[in-house]
Amino acid sequence: MNQPMTPADAAFSWTIDDPKPVEGLLLPGGVAVAEVQARGNADVNAATASQPSDVPDAGRPRILFQPAVPTWDPAAGTILKPTVHLADDPAAEILPTPAPAFSEQIPAAIPTEGDRIPIVQDLQPDRVWVPEGASQRFEAFRNRRRKPLANLFDNAVRAIRSQRGRDYGVGVERLPFALFEIDASQPSNNFRLRFESASDWEFADRVEYFWSKIGGKGPEFANPLTFEPSVDYQDIRLSFEVGGKKFSATTELPLRFIDPTILSNTGGMGDMVITTKTVMIDGDSLQLTQVLRNQLPTGSAKRGLGNGHVSMEPGFVARYKWSERTLIHNELKLWFPIGGQPGFSGPVLRYGMGFANVLYDSDTFAILPTFEIVGWSILTGQKSVGAVNPQSIDGENIINLYPGVRFVSDKRRLFELGISGGASVTERHWYRSVLRLDLRWTF
Repeated sequence: MNQPMTPADAAFSWTIDDPKPVEGLLLPGGVAVAEVQARGNADVNAATASQPSDVPDAGRPRILFQPAVPTWDPAAGTILKPTVHLADDPAAEILPTPAPAFSEQIPAAIPTEGDRIPIVQDLQPDRVWVPEGASQRFEAFRNRRRKPLANLFDNAVRAIRSQRGRDYGVGVERLPFALFEIDASQPSNNFRLRFESASDWEFADRVEYFWSKIGGKGPEFANPLTFEPSVDYQDIRLSFEVGGKKFSATTELPLRFIDPTILSNTGGMGDMVITTKTVMIDGDSLQLTQVLRNQLPTGSAKRGLGNGHVSMEPGFVARYKWSERTLIHNELKLWFPIGGQPGFSGPVLRYGMGFANVLYDSDTFAILPTFEIVGWSILTGQKSVGAVNPQSIDGENIINLYPGVRFVSDKRRLFELGISGGASVTERHWYRSVLRLDLRWTF
C-alpha cells in the first residue's frame, strides 16, 4: 500500500505501487542501464548502451558507477580506483578519457593472478637516509652539542671585534689595578675583601716564612722528632688602601684557618700587614713605585696562625704601557725577618712579571684577563725535616704561575670581581696550588 511522504523525502524516494525506472550502474566497458522493478520478486534485465538513458522524472537521483580506471603508482604498480557517485546532470555521465601522457604509463596488458594484480618487483621505494654506523651518529651528536658553544664563541668574537675604534672605557681606567699577586704601582683608594684557599704548604717552618720553628716559637709536638709535612689554609683578608696619586698606605687584617696533617685544625687572627707605596717615576709609558711591606706578629705562633716575629719586605714595582689595552707589571722585593730564630730564619728574594689586557670594554663594564709569573729564591736558612738537627737551605727556588680574570662594573659604584688561581711549576714549593676570589670597591 502507499506510504505517505514528507516534502523533504519526495525528491529521493519512490513508491512500491508506482514503480519508476531507476538509473542502473554503469559497468566497466559501458554496460547499459538496468531497470529495477519492485513488485513481488525483482527481476533485473541489463542491456548494453553507449550512453545512459534519460530518466523521465528528473527529480529522482541517479546512481552512477564509474568504471575502475587503471592508475599507475611508482611505489605499488598498477591499481584500480572505482568511484560511485550521484549525478544530476546527464553530461556528467560521460566518463573522461585519460590524458595521453598518463596513458603511456599504463602497460598494454596488465598481468593478473586470479583477482589480484601483482606488484612489479623491480620497483624500489624512495631512498631514505639512514646513518651507516656509530661514527656518523657520533658526528651528528657532536654537531648538536657544538652548536651552542660555537654560538657563544661567535658572540664573544663579535663583541671583541666591536671594541676596535671605540673610545676607551672603564676597562682601560682599571687596567693598572688588575693583577692579583703583584702589587699595583699606582696608589688608589679602595676596600678589598679577598677569599684565599691554599693546599699542601710543605715544610711549614721553612726559614720561618709561614710558621716559626717547630718546637721553638712555633707549634709543639709530643715527639720532638716529629714535623708537619703539609698544611692547608684558608684566609679571609680585609684591606683598606687610602692615599693620593703619589702615596698610599694599606692595612690588611687576615682571618686564618689552618688544616695541618698531624696537628688539630684551628683558626683565628693572623698576622696584620701594613704596606706603603711611594711613586718615584710617573711617565706616560713607565711608572716606578717603591713599596715597603711590614708584617706584625698578631697571630698566635703556637697555633700556627703566624710566624711569631716582625718581618719587612721592601722593594720596587713597575708598570710599562705596552699599548692602551695592555700593561706589563714587574716587581723585585726582599723579605727578611726581624727577631726570628737566629740561624733558622733567613731572607727570601721575590721577583715577578705580570700581564693585564682589556678583552672587553665599555662605559660601564669591562673584562680584564691577567697572567702572572712569580718566583722566590730562599737565600739561606733552615727547615725541620724530622731529625734532631734541622736541614740547612742554600738557594731553593720556587716559581708559581697565576692566571686570572677581573670583571669591572661602573653602573652605580665602581665594583670589581676577580678570580685567580695559582700553581707551582717547580719541585720545591710553598703551597702546591691556590685559589683566590676578590671583591673590591673603589671610592
